Amino acid sequence: MNRLRKILIQLVIILFGILSVVSCDNNKNGLTGEHDTQDILDIADTSEPDATPEDVNNEVIEEAEDDTYSVWTDPCVECAWYFCGSLDAVWQKQICINNCDDPPTVVYEGACEEHLECNPAQLVLEANIPCTTEDGFPGIKDKLCNKGQIQYTDCKTECVEEICDGKDNDCDDEIDEGVTNACGECGDVPVEVCDFIDNDCNGLIDDGVANACGGCGKVPEELCNGLDDNCDGNIDEGQLNACGKCGPTDDEICDGIDNDCDGLIDEDLIDTCTTDCETNLQYCVGGNWICTAKQPSEEVCNGLDDDCDGSVDEDLNCLCTIQDIGVLMPCQEQPLVCGAGYKTCECVDPADPNCTELKLTDCLAVCHWFPQSVPPGSTCDKYLGEIKPEECNNHDDNCNQQIDENLFSMCYSGPAETMFVGICLPGGMLCLNGAWGNYDDNDVFINKLCLDEITPETEDICNGTDSNCDGKIDDDKQLEPTDILFIVDLSGSMMEEINAVTLALNQFATYYSDSEVVKWGIIFTASAVNINGVYSERVVLQSDLVDFQTFMTSLQSSGMQLNGGDEQTYDAIYLAIHNLVGAVNLPYQLADLEWVYSGWNPIGESVPPIEQWNISWRDDAKHVIILFSDEEGQTYLHPKITENLLVNMINAADDLSIYAFTSSFLMSFPGPDNYKALTQAGAGGKLYELTMQAIEMYVNLLEILNETACGNKEE
Repeated sequence: MNRLRKILIQLVIILFGILSVVSCDNNKNGLTGEHDTQDILDIADTSEPDATPEDVNNEVIEEAEDDTYSVWTDPCVECAWYFCGSLDAVWQKQICINNCDDPPTVVYEGACEEHLECNPAQLVLEANIPCTTEDGFPGIKDKLCNKGQIQYTDCKTECVEEICDGKDNDCDDEIDEGVTNACGECGDVPVEVCDFIDNDCNGLIDDGVANACGGCGKVPEELCNGLDDNCDGNIDEGQLNACGKCGPTDDEICDGIDNDCDGLIDEDLIDTCTTDCETNLQYCVGGNWICTAKQPSEEVCNGLDDDCDGSVDEDLNCLCTIQDIGVLMPCQEQPLVCGAGYKTCECVDPADPNCTELKLTDCLAVCHWFPQSVPPGSTCDKYLGEIKPEECNNHDDNCNQQIDENLFSMCYSGPAETMFVGICLPGGMLCLNGAWGNYDDNDVFINKLCLDEITPETEDICNGTDSNCDGKIDDDKQLEPTDILFIVDLSGSMMEEINAVTLALNQFATYYSDSEVVKWGIIFTASAVNINGVYSERVVLQSDLVDFQTFMTSLQSSGMQLNGGDEQTYDAIYLAIHNLVGAVNLPYQLADLEWVYSGWNPIGESVPPIEQWNISWRDDAKHVIILFSDEEGQTYLHPKITENLLVNMINAADDLSIYAFTSSFLMSFPGPDNYKALTQAGAGGKLYELTMQAIEMYVNLLEILNETACGNKEE
């Protein structure tokens, strides 16, 4: 029990000894840096010469028992362990010193005790202990017993063969010597990338990875700016217009100049003009506009509204003479409501026996003039005339309460001798408000406007037809072997355009002379089939390359069923041309492709199946694809068919041209997938606007034939 009390007393003395260093004024009555432990012990011995360690110990214990606070809470008291004189170093005793006395006094001295952490006879307790040096490197150290106390040697690096790890492994004061790469770093030499840095440390920047222009990324596209943007040695290639300038060609205007540089002056310049009499067409002739609208003239006696003021022969009384009194003259005008009536001359003043002043009566029914002809019991409606066949006169001639209904007239603006010769056919006009004409693209009725007529071309192009209507087909020009494949989108959004395409092809079939030189085929995309109530969007090879008559029979028998949904235009092109490219340049074999659908129609297929597609392209023929679609390029095959992939295939194919009919929006769309890149690849094609005008599309088809089968393409 006394042993435990001593230990507790010693711990309290140590604690308050630490506090005494802070609180005690050493300059006044505490220890200074000039005193050592022996000085203190000497002082203590001097103050109490007869005291022994045991006496001091007993005295302190007694004081602690009598007044604990005065001893153990005294901040001036500091306790520590000291070696016991001549005894071995493992023997130590505890001494407590009051540093606030002047000089400091020993207030407690304990007995000598054995203090051992280890066996002094065993010097090395444990060798080669893993450790980390102050520099953060792995090393080893030894655990020693020094005079009974445990000590550790410094942590030193273990020397091994140098490796590239940022450490001095072989202890030669050099790091990673002889083991770094060309860039002075660990690991493989970095791969050179295009970033204007010498990544592989070979002294060259971007070697082997820069583009033709010496920059990073894709070669810049050629712009029309007088510079070689794509660094191919050519300036503005493919960018200049027909006039050899940048930007679009100028629109043709009526000035006697070839503004659009197509070799023609003031061609196809038609506009509308309006007079007091009517709105009609005007044409550019010799740099001047010629208006065909009727011009107002002086009113004369001709039964016409010459001055276009809404009145006929007003103020002229041209048919009214004494001899005309009572003579019935046919008429079909107000106030007569319908049918044919009569009018005559009469005296302005019936009481005037000489009838010096005459006037023309109103146009009235015949029963009004011959009342005796009216059956007994019936009434005579003087405003209802005799029923006549309907004429274009803004009058209800047949009394059916409709005016100028269902009146159509054949029209033709070309030379009369060319009508029904070659491709030349008359068009048609309809009657509106007593005038013959038709509606233009803006739904404006134009007098004398003849629609759907085909007039002679300026020259007979090579298309298997008599284009200039001179009685000779192609003027003895020869067609070249050509394979033409149509790809038609049957999407429901293209219903009106598809009808125009059909009419154009039918019109073409009417005039095209059947020939084995040109072969024809057709593929349908978005062709719908109902499988157990679910519509599948298919790519269908409707007809392989055959003669024109067989092709037209296949086209007409298809019915061209419209549905709407997915338009697999890119997929159809890939399947169509894969055997023109060659195995070396083919990105995917047909066996690697499969249909992947999402959204509208989960079922996908093709007719025939993918692996059986093989268009019968002829080796000795030109190859032409004509695409009709109002949607951007789409793919539903996996792997996906992209625009760039198709461009590369078209460039690798043998004499392949792509022509595309698409919407005006896509034609002006600056982004990809608008078919422009496809028409510029390979042998070159053209982008046309997809319209609802069958005649316009027919003319465009003839132009394609002239460029391909006739070999008249401008280089």
